Amino acid sequence: MNPSLYPPSQPSRSGVIDPVVFGTLCGLVSAAVYTGANACLRAVNHLDPVWVSAVKAVPTVGCMLPWMLLHYRHGIRLMPGWRVLLVVAAAGLCGQLLGNVSFQWALGQIGMALTVPLTLGGMIVCASVLGRLFLGEPVSTRMALAVSVLLVAMVVLSLGAEDARRSLGPVASDPWLLAAGVAAAGGSGLAYSVLNVVIRWSVSRHASLPVTLFTVSIMGLVSLGSISADRLGWSGMAETTASEWWIMLGAGVCNAVAFVALTKSLQLTNVVYVNALNATQATMAAVAGVLIFQEAVSGALVAGVGLTIVGLLLMRKGRSGSAVKPE
Repeated sequence: MNPSLYPPSQPSRSGVIDPVVFGTLCGLVSAAVYTGANACLRAVNHLDPVWVSAVKAVPTVGCMLPWMLLHYRHGIRLMPGWRVLLVVAAAGLCGQLLGNVSFQWALGQIGMALTVPLTLGGMIVCASVLGRLFLGEPVSTRMALAVSVLLVAMVVLSLGAEDARRSLGPVASDPWLLAAGVAAAGGSGLAYSVLNVVIRWSVSRHASLPVTLFTVSIMGLVSLGSISADRLGWSGMAETTASEWWIMLGAGVCNAVAFVALTKSLQLTNVVYVNALNATQATMAAVAGVLIFQEAVSGALVAGVGLTIVGLLLMRKGRSGSAVKPE
């Protein structure tokens, strides 16, 4: 992905609604609906994380098929070049195996209130680097300061991992397992940032939105489904209760809606700004984790979420009327 060969496209300014405003709304909607998905995933954190991630991909695949058919009936080009399709497929595999599975496993180790801000912090920090390297998107002094604050927030949040883990019930007190939970949350952010950058790159190459999302989701369904069959066997998967099925599918529906909104936002604005909007999940997840799942409220959690909010505020442009200043 050479940025000199594939410069990022600038959002069009035509139309009734300013594309930047619409992109901002899509980013905020994505954050709210992702919080609902995360709450569903937290409710089934006792299940195998690969199996949960596989089932979660089903609604997105199902939603994209009729959308692709509608585009086809209207003569809209569906298939991008093979190079673009292969890159999206590879990024989708990365996002599913390293992103979704790591995130789901971390939920069971350190809880929702801690996993979500750690993941988002890692995603924003990595996206700022990847967006600069592969998309040529500038990182201003203010943005660099915001990223630094987010790095500090991740360190502070990790200090509350032990309290969060104890609040999940009887779990092993292995410090290496605790560190692995924190690393899994941050590592999933890295995988998601790679996926976000590739989505931004692919839609700027005129890749169809439903094809992009279908490719990412089908990679997860096939790969994670195959791994689940090997790990659990058909009998193990059949032991999933009806309520667990509904919760996992509910997470998938929320994920599909949020994914569409996120991808549209990525199409209209730049990667770092979209991730900043999406990171409002940090506060939403902390509130949901504490109120719904009775996760521990620690000083590190409060301070870490507070620093995350400060980092997001620093990412906002100083002048009003424009969420993103064209560079």
